Amino acid sequence: MNSFIKNLLNKRWLGIALILLIGIIAYHNCLPNEMFWDDDDFILKNRFIKDFHNWPLWFSQNLVAGNYLVSNYWRPLLLGIFAVEWHWWKNWVYGWHTVSVSVHILAAFALYFLLDRLFNRNMLALLTALIFVAHPVHNEAVVYVNSMGDALASLFVLSSLLLYVCFRRSQKPAWRAASYWASLLLFPLGLLSKETSFVLAGLIPFMDFLLLQDKKYFWDRVRGTTAATWPFLLLAITYVILRATVLNFSNSFNFYNQENVFTSHPSIRIMTFFKALTQYTGFLFFPYQLRVERQLPWAQSIFEWDVLTGGIIAGTLLVAAFKYWKTKPWISFGIGWFFIAIAPASNILIPINAVIYEHFLYLPMIGIALIFVHFILDWTEGFRARWLLSVIMGVILILFCLINIRRNLDWRTSIGFYEQLITFRPDDYRVINNLGMEYANKGILDKAEATYLKAIALDPHNPVAYHNIAGTYRDTGRTELALKNFQKALELNPNFIFSYRSLADLYWRLGQYDKCRDCLLRILQIDPSDAMVRKALQMTEERLRL
Repeated sequence: MNSFIKNLLNKRWLGIALILLIGIIAYHNCLPNEMFWDDDDFILKNRFIKDFHNWPLWFSQNLVAGNYLVSNYWRPLLLGIFAVEWHWWKNWVYGWHTVSVSVHILAAFALYFLLDRLFNRNMLALLTALIFVAHPVHNEAVVYVNSMGDALASLFVLSSLLLYVCFRRSQKPAWRAASYWASLLLFPLGLLSKETSFVLAGLIPFMDFLLLQDKKYFWDRVRGTTAATWPFLLLAITYVILRATVLNFSNSFNFYNQENVFTSHPSIRIMTFFKALTQYTGFLFFPYQLRVERQLPWAQSIFEWDVLTGGIIAGTLLVAAFKYWKTKPWISFGIGWFFIAIAPASNILIPINAVIYEHFLYLPMIGIALIFVHFILDWTEGFRARWLLSVIMGVILILFCLINIRRNLDWRTSIGFYEQLITFRPDDYRVINNLGMEYANKGILDKAEATYLKAIALDPHNPVAYHNIAGTYRDTGRTELALKNFQKALELNPNFIFSYRSLADLYWRLGQYDKCRDCLLRILQIDPSDAMVRKALQMTEERLRL
């Protein structure tokens, strides 16, 4: 019976079926969830994806320029997929979530085939892929629709690695191997999906050097790896140059756009990464109390307990990686994978917009999962207790699926999501302002007003809450207060196009066509391509001539 089960599990089709089944179980109940927060900027209010004629702007503008915002993100392929989805199902959330979950499962398939081809050990590949598809730390990247870039980029990275392994196993020269060229092609597609695909430029040479070279000596391996991977490195360098020049929307290499103690001192960023590493370890092995918008203060001393703990973890892993790279290369590979994949989110090289997010672990956790599964397999095989392996993995997968199913409900409604999050972040301007917006969207205007007032008290120099509370005053008939707060928002940001739009509409209703015209002209200065505003301006001019 054990032999029959083993042979059955070694069939790839059953592996695919198991990954698909676990992925569906873990995320089936996220399909009715509302779309909100960054989904507004990336998708629902992004005019660039609502007309395919805008496709050149996907490549020349930042990700949220279609909502008149500026970010460091450049993801034209992701925008293209969002555009297709928008034309398929507009606001139908079931479609959006189905695609996001599907891409995540496809990434798990790619991981399964990669590890199976790389280590020729089907059970290792399957169990690692099952942990990957079910791990709750991915929930934010899967259920939060705009975060599909994590799964999409990882799909291209993992597929590129798989094709590269196929090239090496074929024993053909690179220029004659179709798999090599396909692997190379997937690199720019990953970069067009999300910036973190840049890690492929590290993972490809690392994997080639450690696992795919048959040369005995170190420098012989280096030369063999360099000869095959230099085109990937050249693409990476080209990408960096582009992001530093024509694609530099908001300081690509310093998200803070200013010098502060964090951006100026690499030592603080390294210690802060150690601090985050302690938390990441908890997320991976004890995934409870998962949430977005975590607050992790910058480290100030190496002697802070979590900095010291993270430093010990990092040091231990690196020592193990160097110690076992010849005798147990799978250990070194898993550790190296983790550090290479986490590098863009570590803040060590480039200060980014957050110290810690759960979705930063989407690709890095594969290295740790690989090592964990390898140890479990070796341990149970040593005791000849295959049943124990089934019990351990069954319990883990059941717990992971249950945590995901419960976590999916946290994202069910926008108001429920923010009301829960605000208990952890009671002084977070963005969370409070967004909660006010959701109250307003649902017509709960009294709560919207009170919430906006809290946001203004927290940050009186931010135009967004003034604009939002002005809309609430307008909708409750308090026109003078609405005008005052729209104008306050424009004092704080003279290019805040949303307030000009609202004022133009309000002045039109009030019959103040001269002021309406002034607002429309200002909108066209900011966005000359807006045909609807041109039409409104023409109507306003006609009213003024009467």
